[in-house]
Amino acid sequence: MRTVALFFVALLSAVTLALEFDLQATSDANGGRRCLSQWLPRGSHVKVSAKVLPGFPGQKVHMEIHDDSPHINQYGARKQLDDVSFRFDTQAHANVIACFHNELDQGYPGDGRSLTIQFKMDSGAMAEDFAKVQQEEKLKPMEVELRRLAMSLDDIQDELQYLKQREGSLRDANEMMNSRVRTFGIFSISVLIAVAVYQVVYLRRFFHQKKLI
Repeated sequence: MRTVALFFVALLSAVTLALEFDLQATSDANGGRRCLSQWLPRGSHVKVSAKVLPGFPGQKVHMEIHDDSPHINQYGARKQLDDVSFRFDTQAHANVIACFHNELDQGYPGDGRSLTIQFKMDSGAMAEDFAKVQQEEKLKPMEVELRRLAMSLDDIQDELQYLKQREGSLRDANEMMNSRVRTFGIFSISVLIAVAVYQVVYLRRFFHQKKLI
């Protein structure tokens, strides 16, 4: 029973992003873009498949894939996208972003023509070609499923380790912020006490000089 539960948990760890959408053509390089994102941990194996369905002429779809980490790792770019499939490994814990742009060729009117794009991004165990592995290593179906389960469990372990590190960094940041707030509070109270003492001393001296007390 525990093995079955682990198997379903492992399946949930493998992420698949599959969409079909229309993208309108535009002559503006900064317009007519659509971006899709999926958060993935570092070291994830990713398979990307993109296909542009036939449509009206005068359109060219370009695709680029990167992440939003501080280094902005580039994972691939395709000009005049038709039907492509490739793989890569993520280099950081970040959102992997796939952006599409439908460019309208010169001489064609901007009449709202568009193309349909099919996009699929598999990660983890879902990105592996187990049929090829089975053929090359001559594995039995049960061995293939065990290999898939082992890879999925490795993905879960890596993600849990990242979440643990993230929790530790957030806890350290929280403790540092609490320390700064406490120090600022003590400094503020000290300043208020000093100002109050100064005011009392000043008023006493003032009243003595005026011989009011």
